[in-house]
Amino acid sequence: MSSLSQLKPQELVAKVAELVDNNADHFAVLGVPRGTDVAEIKKVFVQLARSMHPDLPAFATPEAKAQATRAFQAVTRAQMVLTDPSRRAEYLNELGVAADPESMEPNPDLARIHMHRARQLIARRDWAGAEESLRVASQLFGEDVDDACQVELGWAIFNNGAHSEAVRAEQSRDVWTAVIEARGDPASVAQAHYYMAIWCKLNGEVPKVKKHLDNCLSIDARHVEAQRELRLFERRRSSSSTKRPTGKARRPTGEHRRSGERRATGEHKVGRDTNPPGRTEVKKVPLKRRQSLLERLFGKGK
Repeated sequence: MSSLSQLKPQELVAKVAELVDNNADHFAVLGVPRGTDVAEIKKVFVQLARSMHPDLPAFATPEAKAQATRAFQAVTRAQMVLTDPSRRAEYLNELGVAADPESMEPNPDLARIHMHRARQLIARRDWAGAEESLRVASQLFGEDVDDACQVELGWAIFNNGAHSEAVRAEQSRDVWTAVIEARGDPASVAQAHYYMAIWCKLNGEVPKVKKHLDNCLSIDARHVEAQRELRLFERRRSSSSTKRPTGKARRPTGEHRRSGERRATGEHKVGRDTNPPGRTEVKKVPLKRRQSLLERLFGKGK
């Protein structure tokens, strides 16, 4: 029941006119709380229309009739918006109010609008907004579940930091697993396998990464992200299998060590005047002094 239904016709028209002047929302104009279902809004509209129709005797004067007409049009517009599923959902979105999915009737066209909006939010990394839009879209599809909507919903949940890590991991995995097991739309199943590969990679289930990437590419061989991720996976696995353990360089042994010692001690050279401690001593060879010309003529210096 509307909170306005107990007012007299003139009081009702004046109150509705006041609400319109103050930019009240459609729920307030009808005198019902936000979230009131379609059936109740239709009943409220009938009650108000009977009390404020411009042709009633209470609005015989031109001024009163004009005010009643304006108020009646506002009430009519409010019920038209709030009883139409698509217009109601858009209006609630404008108000920033989350639509009640259970009160929505199936509307695939409106669902696709919400999916398009969700993709725009994903591009801006607004994961919470994207998740909300995709949940609404999922409800609007009704029994005709759209696989692409479910796959993107899982991705939005997986990246939504408003949830705990455990919730994000569990819910996203369940959504993608359901799509994969249903084997519906091939493109959506391939995308679900790709997201599961990323999920396994980040949750430490590395052996399953290649399995999901292979399944993705077996369905869609041109899946660019899966191709790139598979190349990275193969490269990491190849490098880890051929990489040698690092450590200190080994000391030379055997013949290599002995040949090194010979080079170090100078055994292959003669005439070096210094020898490091502990190595074989090399004798110095004295050089003979050369006589000058005068010494050779007068026989000195012999």
